[in-house]
Amino acid sequence: MSCLYGIRKNNFDSKVLLARAGINPTLIEQTTHRTHTDQVARLFRSVQQELNDEFMGFTAEPCKYGIFETFCELSNQCKTLGELLEKMVFFYGLITESVKIKIHIKNNDMAELQFSLTHPELDPEHFLAEWLLVIWHRFSSWYIAEAIRLKSTSFNHEMPPHLKELQIMFPGNLLFKQPYNSICFDASYLTRPLVRTNRELNGFTTNHPAEIMTIPGGKISLESQIERMITQECQNKLNFPKVGHLSEILGLSTLMLYRRLKDEGTSYQKIKDNMRRELAISKLVKERLSVEEVSEIVGFAEPRSFTRAFKHWTGLTPRNYCKYQRLK
Repeated sequence: MSCLYGIRKNNFDSKVLLARAGINPTLIEQTTHRTHTDQVARLFRSVQQELNDEFMGFTAEPCKYGIFETFCELSNQCKTLGELLEKMVFFYGLITESVKIKIHIKNNDMAELQFSLTHPELDPEHFLAEWLLVIWHRFSSWYIAEAIRLKSTSFNHEMPPHLKELQIMFPGNLLFKQPYNSICFDASYLTRPLVRTNRELNGFTTNHPAEIMTIPGGKISLESQIERMITQECQNKLNFPKVGHLSEILGLSTLMLYRRLKDEGTSYQKIKDNMRRELAISKLVKERLSVEEVSEIVGFAEPRSFTRAFKHWTGLTPRNYCKYQRLK
């Protein structure tokens, strides 16, 4: 994973961070394996905390962990998205020379948020360049509770092998080998009011970066619909309906259900595994329940089967996973 570049460069143990994130190191080497967004969010946060650098080791000087949260606290004084972005440009201009940020109005009707890395050679796989665009597109969309439709997204680097992923991350026209990295959108978005409450903002910063893994207000995936439906139905214990019954509830044929999930790069089994893993981690780490209790809650007939499945998901047994969490 590109986000581990700074960890490896500083000779830290990446396996420990992968373990804390609940990611099996042997699975990420498989090109067909899709890492769940909750796992990715935990990994990014762990990397930032381990390095004390929100830029994850891709710049000459670190951006200390907690800077983004501090900006969020200041942002509640802003009334519109335009004010928020202007404050962001000023704020980051004060604290770092590693990233130059500008907001530019083109032809009076298009806004362009530009990012330039002072030392792009420190970001060889362009992870930070793309990550900054993701953060500020998603955070802005979240704050106005509306998915900002991108006219175009520009990258300073050449077209990468993961073009398909970029097309999903940044809907719209993609441009490469440009003077800077930027997102371009209708300038009318700048007048949109910031509608989130302080309580919602506090929740956002607590869960960051999990909240920016999906576009707020964007098209809801079938995977998300299924997860939400099962979560609402199962308050104390996970219970997964059979595929035929699930298809009826969603108003789809079984074949169409399989096809749509495949198009999203997932399957019903993967959804079940993801939900079981995330709930198990929460119960084990936050509530400190026993392996036996968690096994029953996530729907396993006996603890041995649960332990075997958990080790496949994360690379660790439940007990060893909890030990890694305590090493923080």
